Amino acid sequence: MSLDKLTISPSTTSPAEARAKHSLAWLLPAGLLLGFILVMAFLFGERLIPAIEVKTSPVITLRLGEELDHRKNSEAVEITKGDMVFQASGWVEPAPYITYVPTLINGIVDEVYVLSGDTIKKDQLLATLVDDDAQLNLQESNQKVVSLEARIEAHCTANDILAAQMLAIEQTIEAQKYQLADASDNYERLKNIPIGSISKQQLTQARLNQQQELAKLAEAEAEIPMIRAQLKQIEYQRLSMAAGLEELHTERDRNQLAYDRTKITAPMDGIVLRRHAAPGKKRMLDMDESTSAVIVEMYDPQLLQARIDVPLTEAAGLIQGQFVELVSDILPDVIFTGLVTSITGEADLQRNTIQCKVSIESPDDRLRPEMLLRAKFFDSGLISTSQSDSVTTSGATRLALYIPESALLSDSSVWVVSTDGKAELRDVSLSTEKRDNHLRVISGLKSGEQVIIPPHQDLKDGKKVKISPLKK
Repeated sequence: MSLDKLTISPSTTSPAEARAKHSLAWLLPAGLLLGFILVMAFLFGERLIPAIEVKTSPVITLRLGEELDHRKNSEAVEITKGDMVFQASGWVEPAPYITYVPTLINGIVDEVYVLSGDTIKKDQLLATLVDDDAQLNLQESNQKVVSLEARIEAHCTANDILAAQMLAIEQTIEAQKYQLADASDNYERLKNIPIGSISKQQLTQARLNQQQELAKLAEAEAEIPMIRAQLKQIEYQRLSMAAGLEELHTERDRNQLAYDRTKITAPMDGIVLRRHAAPGKKRMLDMDESTSAVIVEMYDPQLLQARIDVPLTEAAGLIQGQFVELVSDILPDVIFTGLVTSITGEADLQRNTIQCKVSIESPDDRLRPEMLLRAKFFDSGLISTSQSDSVTTSGATRLALYIPESALLSDSSVWVVSTDGKAELRDVSLSTEKRDNHLRVISGLKSGEQVIIPPHQDLKDGKKVKISPLKK
């Protein structure tokens, strides 16, 4: 066979088969297009469905303040829980904080009398430090005080001596006064005798005797200021030594305090959380380590709280005073209750959470710090026992919820925009209280939710809605 025969060889495909192939070629792109349409419909179908345009009004939250305080004081009310808002995990910790029991002086631990987990009573001996130096310092201070007290007592006996000298001088002065009077009288008598009756020598002798007695009296009187000066000197010295004695008393009290502080006792009833001391271990006050002086950490088992990590996605439903139920794995059948007492001022960026503290009412003795808990947070409120109306509010923050009166579809239902943007018919409980055409909500709604205001004719449960802003 030649090449020419091969090149002009007729085709074996019939015209009917060629037409069939051309007629089926469009199925592939059509199938791809149909698949694309189905995928788009599955992913974005809800967005393509036309939504009903509605007007909404938010659930208004008000703080009651003094009005509720007056009502709480005048009526019997109790805190109750509403609907569960969210759940979160946390752990037990002492409330409001751990109590650290430190040594107040530097020293070496001699004995430790407690272990972690021990139940202790107030003033119970926890540990002792080596007290040899403290005993010697206290003994030396006592000896100094006794010695100075004896010196003061001996010094003050000089007052008795000077007092006796003062009495003797006063008596001498009195005697000198009599002798001076006698000498003066004798001189005056002789001076009045006519001249020639006595000799001039006798008159001169009488005058000299008078002057001599006068000098003796002046000399005796001059000793009194000197004795008084000596008495003042003794008093000033006594005051100086008394001040020194006070300093010694202070030193003795300080050494007594240092000795007493070698015995570390419990400041309260409680349970030992951690023990940091052991015999032979030094305890120092001025070290950088935060527990360098701590003997034990303790807590009151009746004062416990929960530290809960609340996801930021649920943080909008977290308020102070919120009702909480707590469950621990160690006591799975026991439900503890409490209230949110505080919310931390800073969120945890890495864990995407914010912490809150929850009080634990009547905690079980088997609960221990760092035990895991599961917390359920509820819409909490106050219910009056004297009236039929309820006060829908947080027990601590005292909040009340209000909705427009026009939003009511019936006496107990409203249309609400759900989180996925659909209309939801919600049953609610209302109070008779009314403010500015708004009714107070007891249960069925949450703060910040959107209620749909008329018209309601086209709404159906589960129907997609679009919020239209209200015209101002």
